[in-house]
Amino acid sequence: MNNKRLVIKGTILVGHQNFKIGEDTFSSLLLSVMYSWYHSTYSSAGEPLISYSEQELREYGRIRSALNGYTNDLHNISINYCLFNEFNNNYELGTPKGDLYLELLIENIFTNIRSLYDFFYHFIKICLTEKQLKQYPVTDSINKLISFAKKPNNTDKLPFQIIQYLEDIHSDLEDIKKIRDNIIHKGKDIMLTRDSGKLFMRIPIKDLFTEDNLLPNILGEANLNYDVEKYLSRIIKTTFRNMEILGEIILSQVYMKENYRFDLYAISNYCIDDFNDFLILKRFD
Repeated sequence: MNNKRLVIKGTILVGHQNFKIGEDTFSSLLLSVMYSWYHSTYSSAGEPLISYSEQELREYGRIRSALNGYTNDLHNISINYCLFNEFNNNYELGTPKGDLYLELLIENIFTNIRSLYDFFYHFIKICLTEKQLKQYPVTDSINKLISFAKKPNNTDKLPFQIIQYLEDIHSDLEDIKKIRDNIIHKGKDIMLTRDSGKLFMRIPIKDLFTEDNLLPNILGEANLNYDVEKYLSRIIKTTFRNMEILGEIILSQVYMKENYRFDLYAISNYCIDDFNDFLILKRFD
């Protein structure tokens, strides 16, 4: 880790040569698209650069809030993973207390990932026409937007690429939604075990001794218990892939708008190094 870095936690403007998942930054096309929209829409003091209708200002305010939440969740995922990694490798902490910490951090990561998808609902608004924006469903839920997009009479109310995208991510969204709902809404606990130094997890349906697992089998494995790091790697990378595809789609829609200026952005924090190592260097095949 570079102890001389200036950014403890924040979003930074970067050049093309630094637009990468590097040693101390995590670059994102969707992040860049949205921060470019923000700086093309608002001054450094947060005031609109041109005159907008009241409806546009209301919607833009919601998009700004979503961008803040999205950025914080990106930071939180990296920070929670960094903590997870430290506790997972700290055998002196002891199993009971250590497993409690690990369970909480895993739950946090799942919750952060689920939140990212709902922010997509707001980001899509910037590539809509004025007519489409007026017809956009009034909800904060990406699930309800997917249902809206599936209806045949709504095909002209969203760009075709967005409709196709929502269809493509539906199964991935259902996986993380099922995990979050079981933990948050149904009060299910993650059960952790160790085997040969590796951490495994499952969510039992009724009690600790049942032969079942409520976690979606995204790894396609026959094992009842899933390798935690392998599972987190798969679900985080799937989410980030969906995130970047949305960035490509929105950019293709807004790039030629008169007042839109595209720049490159990245996040940086003191935990990003470990997180990038996890994303890039760790292999589970």
